[in-house]
Amino acid sequence: MKRFLFSENPVLTYFDKQFEQENIRRERQRAGVLLIFFSISFLSYALFAKTVYQLNYLNGHENVPQIIFLYLAFMTFYELTVWISMKYLLKVMSQMPLVAKFGNASLEITLLTLVMYFASQEYNHPILIVLSPLVYIYFIFIILSTLRLSFAVSLWTGLLAGVEYFFLSNHLIESGTIVSEHDIYTKQMFSYLLKTFSLVFGGLSAGYVAMQIRKSIQLSIERMETQEHIVEMFGQQVSPEVVQVMLEQNGILKAKHQKVSIMFLDIRNFTVYADKHTADEVMNYQNVFFEVVANTVNEYNGIVNQFLGDGCMVTFGAPIPLENPSENAVKAGLSIIEKISKMNEMGTIPNTGVGIGIHTGDAVVGNIGTDTRQQYNITGNVVIQASRIEQLNKKYQSQLLISQEVMDEISAIPIDTVQVGSVKLKGMENEMFLWKLA
Repeated sequence: MKRFLFSENPVLTYFDKQFEQENIRRERQRAGVLLIFFSISFLSYALFAKTVYQLNYLNGHENVPQIIFLYLAFMTFYELTVWISMKYLLKVMSQMPLVAKFGNASLEITLLTLVMYFASQEYNHPILIVLSPLVYIYFIFIILSTLRLSFAVSLWTGLLAGVEYFFLSNHLIESGTIVSEHDIYTKQMFSYLLKTFSLVFGGLSAGYVAMQIRKSIQLSIERMETQEHIVEMFGQQVSPEVVQVMLEQNGILKAKHQKVSIMFLDIRNFTVYADKHTADEVMNYQNVFFEVVANTVNEYNGIVNQFLGDGCMVTFGAPIPLENPSENAVKAGLSIIEKISKMNEMGTIPNTGVGIGIHTGDAVVGNIGTDTRQQYNITGNVVIQASRIEQLNKKYQSQLLISQEVMDEISAIPIDTVQVGSVKLKGMENEMFLWKLA
């Protein structure tokens, strides 16, 4: 079975644990349904048997209702015990042994067969018991076996029910010449063979359904596991849209060249603030600030790659390509500035200034790391240049600087845009033409 990112035991253990927990929950759900069925049957049959006694319909067969009544009472108590036990097992056991499922199925089927046999001895024509509504309980067990998520257990349930029904019918069937249409059911095995086939085929069908349910649960757990790894990889700052697309790709992010827009954001005078306030105050300030940043970035389909204490690095166009990453980055940057300005006016946060630098270019994107630790990485000059551009905000007393490459791709130029000109970036040979947007 394919796994996301890892193939070692830690992930297999996680998957198996989640699946087995779901398995036990389904087993408890099955016991709960049977508990309801037998409880209702127990109460209904108690009322029905009393009415029959009063009308004297069962002269000579008074033990039949007693046998069935005791059976329904026992099954109600038994399924209640299983239902309660499953709740306990969820807390103390990592999995339910498969042999326990086979044992439980065998007990339920065989007990029903024995009840039908003992009840049949009270009739003048014992074969009539296999024509009674009790037979339908076999099908209830078979149908609910699908919740056991095992083809083998469902098939065994149907097979055992069919075999026991066949031998019971064969034992009780009467001999003699057929003289009426009723004798067809009391003296011919053909109809019972058909019911035997129906029980076995029902088990086979239930097994198929159980397999489909099992696959659905497996996919659901794998999807959840993949999503958790994706969120963990991106520092819990991934938009739902990005997660959805990555899930469709099974979370496999191979290294490749990709056009991206990189944004670096810095909180102005953060060091001064941190020196004068308590750790809790600093942390609360950062949480409020970065919540605005992360939410805004998500709105424009970007991801926060790193939180840098007094700033962060954001990528637009990777891992999911965007039609115009520059447009998204600029809109996100302007929106962040606007929101921070409003928060300053409202006094939601201490008076805060920001510096943002954006550059667009080619980068190598993909997962790096080991089998036990993976990180999504953006590598290339575009990252270094975006960082250098952000640092120039202090020099030009600006809040948002972008490169010419970004300017060339945005559809509308902001009103307050000012041309900065060619600038020599630290550590770079060639000059870069910059624009001030805020």
